[in-house]
Amino acid sequence: MKKNSKKSKRKSELKTMFFIILVAAVMFIISTYAWFSTQKNVSITNLQGTVEVAEGLEISLDAQTWSNGIVLGDEEGQLDIIEDAYSGNKNIKPSEMLPVSTLGLVSELGSTKDKLKMIRGKVTNTIELSEINEIDESIEDPNNSKFPGYFSFDIFLKNSSKSDEEEDILQLNYDSSLEILEADKKSTGLQNTARVAFAKYKGTSDVMADQATILKETGAGGVGATPAEIIDVSIWEPNSNDHVDYIVQNNNHIIWSASDAKSYATKDLGGGKKGFDLTTQMPTYGLKASAIGQTISNIYKWDGTEQYLQKQNVLQTTKTGDDDYTIKEGVQNLVSTADGTTEFKIAPNKVCRLKVYVWLEGQDVDCINYASHGGGVKLNIGLVKGSVEGTHEVEGD
Repeated sequence: MKKNSKKSKRKSELKTMFFIILVAAVMFIISTYAWFSTQKNVSITNLQGTVEVAEGLEISLDAQTWSNGIVLGDEEGQLDIIEDAYSGNKNIKPSEMLPVSTLGLVSELGSTKDKLKMIRGKVTNTIELSEINEIDESIEDPNNSKFPGYFSFDIFLKNSSKSDEEEDILQLNYDSSLEILEADKKSTGLQNTARVAFAKYKGTSDVMADQATILKETGAGGVGATPAEIIDVSIWEPNSNDHVDYIVQNNNHIIWSASDAKSYATKDLGGGKKGFDLTTQMPTYGLKASAIGQTISNIYKWDGTEQYLQKQNVLQTTKTGDDDYTIKEGVQNLVSTADGTTEFKIAPNKVCRLKVYVWLEGQDVDCINYASHGGGVKLNIGLVKGSVEGTHEVEGD
């Protein structure tokens, strides 16, 4: 009897370890983690959502079929976007989604320039990071420390422009959004952990070119293809000024630089210490490529003295309201991760190739134990050009 009781208790404990989460309309089951913790469960992942473009742009998954929008998956969660869209295509569909970190810097790509340098490590004693490895996208075992626990997929943009000379700034439409779907979403903090990146490849093709030519000239594949090389990256951080009370009370461990403290340390923690509060819009210090193979003694040492950490240059946006996760600031110019101010541009009257990444940023202060509690996140991406930044209307509407 006692033995059966123990078995029942054990079964009950195991059941409480599973949580269903949907990121970018990605559904996955994951146990609590302290950012890069290896304490995780087998996950089920699904990708849904849309990427839409406005007038003057067309989008394609395979450089052959063009439209004004693509569906990342159907209502049943079928991963259409992850299937091989064209010969040689390598999209990433993880069997479980795990935290990683990247600065998205072209300068850190080294000899392998066709993919972003995503990094994972193992946290001990809350703040120490060790076993830091670069992700290997060929690995399929989620128990391997180099497993790619993020989504990435190719898109092609056809840009019809009035000018043949001036590049167009790629913009996020005001209705782009990322939200937690469950009723208790406000208590999770997960919505502040996700990131979306757009990596632009070297090479363009004429808007009238056929599929084989486009693939060849944008480094996507084919006989005599241009080597695939990422030449610019833009990262979007949605809901950047939203933190839950648990995280504010328990994860205010940041050691600020003097300049950052003036800008971001808005909460009095007592004892002369300052920290972030529920609505602080603050940066994230991600892992540098030089951190690979090293140990970081304090992942929250953001004062500029930790040689393996660096501030992410990202586009931060805030949500319109408690139940409206569209961009409050209106249409926003995407910016380069090189400096966070240079506009992210695409060539006029050409086809360009981008790779879209969706991941959980481990270095985000919200990516801690219990951030994984919740149900889901829905992602909608709207890509536009030529609109007035900060407005809630798009050119051609």
